[in-house]
Amino acid sequence: MARDGAERPVALVTGASSGIGAAVAERLARDGFAVVIGARREEQLASVAQRIRDQGGEVLALPLDVRHRASLDAFVAAAEERLGRVDLLVANAGIGGGGRFAEASDEEIVALVETNLLGVVRAARAVLPGMLRRGSGQVIAIASVAGAIPVPGLVLYGATKAAIVNLAAGLRREVGHRGVAVGVVLPGFIATEMTQQQGIPMRLPPPALVAEAVARMWRTRRRLTVVPGYYRLLTALSRVLPGLVDRIARRIEI
Repeated sequence: MARDGAERPVALVTGASSGIGAAVAERLARDGFAVVIGARREEQLASVAQRIRDQGGEVLALPLDVRHRASLDAFVAAAEERLGRVDLLVANAGIGGGGRFAEASDEEIVALVETNLLGVVRAARAVLPGMLRRGSGQVIAIASVAGAIPVPGLVLYGATKAAIVNLAAGLRREVGHRGVAVGVVLPGFIATEMTQQQGIPMRLPPPALVAEAVARMWRTRRRLTVVPGYYRLLTALSRVLPGLVDRIARRIEI
């Protein structure tokens, strides 16, 4: 049930064609949400939507490019027109890349900022007016442990994710007293297409772990969570023993 009495809460999930976004959409549908999913890769998005329908869920799949405000505005407007409201936004769309800082091109830097940071900003701005009018709703941004512990090869990516963490904290303080919760999830290395491309040399946990964190955050309105849990100590150490974490992070090659 939605918090103010609607029969079925409505969730928007960006970047839902695979990986974390797809897992989040499927989990929320199983939890009784009507889910609206968006991504650039329409064929993969349709496959996710069909899996949700096959499991008895309600889903609306729409093309979405978070780099463009008009695309996001149309995505949110279509969701509100078809389903009446948005109770939850999971701003997940993001890309990796950038490589070594000194070697990154302007095009790569712009793509990272427009997708990872401005995509979250624009998505939140699109849903907030309706949430604030109703005095209810929740925004959950998917950031990264790299936003708390930058590592070589992910400096630019980590910077965009650190900005999301800061954005979520500030937005929570701005709108939390008006009934809108804001949270951020910091996944570590998760088994997705992105980490496959990076060639991470270890067995990684599945996207379902992040989906569970999102579902739990919806229930508890928690501000921040780090998954898997074994990254929590390292993120805490980065604040109190930054020199030690510097030495550890230098050993991580992406």
